[in-house]
Amino acid sequence: EYGEVSCEGMVLLGMAMVFLANAGAGATARISTTDPWRLTWSDEFDGRHLNTSLWNVKSNVSHCCGPFGKGNGELELYETEAVSLSGDGKLVIRTKRERRVGSDLKVYNYTSGWIDTKGKWSQRYGRFEANCSLPSKAAEGIWPAFWLMPQSPQCWPTGGEIDIFEFNGNWLEDKIFGSYHWAEPSQCGKDKEPIPGKAVKRTGAQSDWQTGFHVYAVEWDEDRLDFFLDGVKYLSREKSEVVLPTAPMYVICLLYTSPSPRDS
Repeated sequence: EYGEVSCEGMVLLGMAMVFLANAGAGATARISTTDPWRLTWSDEFDGRHLNTSLWNVKSNVSHCCGPFGKGNGELELYETEAVSLSGDGKLVIRTKRERRVGSDLKVYNYTSGWIDTKGKWSQRYGRFEANCSLPSKAAEGIWPAFWLMPQSPQCWPTGGEIDIFEFNGNWLEDKIFGSYHWAEPSQCGKDKEPIPGKAVKRTGAQSDWQTGFHVYAVEWDEDRLDFFLDGVKYLSREKSEVVLPTAPMYVICLLYTSPSPRDS
């Protein structure tokens, strides 16, 4: 075993929707910023089997580039057996060092897991959160992430990409990152924020604090994105600064493996 991420619960909260009459222009829908949150979707990962009516599980594929490719240069092959439930309310995604040949006939030295709700559930606006335990910083190159992507096909990143958290294992650093990647319309591949938005850890936290369970969240509406760690806001993006997403987004939870010194 090379690395592991475990989540006790994933909850997506939607705000009550109010319809307002707009004189001469028909009905206009907006998100209320005063009504309390209401639950629209959740998974507490009970039982022994992942609920596949909620989740897709990648099998015998890699992401984006594969080994020695461009971009992240990821090294893993996603397999269904890397995703499991513990039986006591935890989702577990494990990365293992093992040699596999993928459907693209490339050789991969790691297996890992990816689940998402694409085509099964998506939402525009709301609060998205998960309670997760992440790997030690000693697991060099391990890269868990919890993020949102547009349900409708759009060239990246014109529809936006909300990274609620990412963590890249290395012995120097144990902070998590919240980020928002975006581009102007029709500017495919031209990420305006290629650098992670902000690194953060709990105030006064000990080394490897992230191996405990913590709540990672984002609140998204038509005006802004706010990122939270255990209820404390640490990053915001406003529509005066960026082009915010306007279409429903689906959820992804995974464990990348990126090159580290031991792989070079």
